[in-house]
Amino acid sequence: MTDSKQRRLVLLGMFAIFTVQSVALQASARQDAKPAKLLIAFASTRERWDPPYPKIHFYEHDGVANGKLLEAIDTISKGTNNSRADMHPALSRDGRYCAFASQFGIANGGQTEIWDRKEKKLLELKALHGLLKTHQMGATQSADGQLVAFTAWAWPGASIRWNVLLYDTTAKKVLDLPKLNGEAFDQRMPALSADGRFLAYASNAKPGVGLTDIYLYDLKEKTVMALPEMNSKSADLQPALSGDGRLIAFASDRPGGVGSRDIYLYDRAAKKFLPLPGANSLAAEQSPSLSADGRYLAFVSERLNGAGERDIYLYDRQTQKLLPTPGLNSKQDDFDPCVIVMEK
Repeated sequence: MTDSKQRRLVLLGMFAIFTVQSVALQASARQDAKPAKLLIAFASTRERWDPPYPKIHFYEHDGVANGKLLEAIDTISKGTNNSRADMHPALSRDGRYCAFASQFGIANGGQTEIWDRKEKKLLELKALHGLLKTHQMGATQSADGQLVAFTAWAWPGASIRWNVLLYDTTAKKVLDLPKLNGEAFDQRMPALSADGRFLAYASNAKPGVGLTDIYLYDLKEKTVMALPEMNSKSADLQPALSGDGRLIAFASDRPGGVGSRDIYLYDRAAKKFLPLPGANSLAAEQSPSLSADGRYLAFVSERLNGAGERDIYLYDRQTQKLLPTPGLNSKQDDFDPCVIVMEK
């Protein structure tokens, strides 16, 4: 066999291997691009607008273009006007448990609640309930539902400002977070990664990069990580994390955005911002929520072509498109979304 024939055979073999690998990669990409069954928890004033007491609602989506409203958490039992205002839901991995912040009237402070969707009842949270002089907001939980983080005003034994606290639902106690809270500044808007390793929050602590910065707390190492390459001189707030804490979605009014306030997505490992083409508008966007796999992004927008004053939008990073969400929004305020990919 001549050298030229041998070279041709080698090249043909390499081409065949490349073709097989290419087909396999394309098949894998198509498989990865398959939509998933989603569950969105959100707050809405659609049932009680005057006065505006929001309830937590649940919405199922096929990851493409179809969805339907499910049940809501009944709140017509307590509080002023026989009502209770519920906000900022956070779902466990299987969608069974929903942590949220609950406001009992005007005089009493808010408190953290967990609703069991299977048993249709609120869980007893010792050490968190019955503290009427404190105010608890911004509930978030790990995927297994064991850890619940929230922010509290005037928490007993802490500063009189806003502090981020962490509650263990198994041990039924508040855990220590050394180095996180500062007496002279506010720590607010917590977000737990699904694996329970990282806790993001917003703070006006000084010296910082801007008016409000986002920080990341490593619950394993008990350390605070500043993110100067991500934060700006403006207000960066409302963080949301992917399952492993690598991706951080947040709202910011920094210069150079599409509108007055936009949603940004930052990759900590790559140390760069990821594009979100078509997500933001000229209006204000806020309150992002990332699915654990980082594919789906739910957020609130005040754009004029929505159903109401504030509406929830669902963005697929795989297709880089906003997805239709029939029946999700109303003529009233719909806000504080939490999106998860349901287990198969």
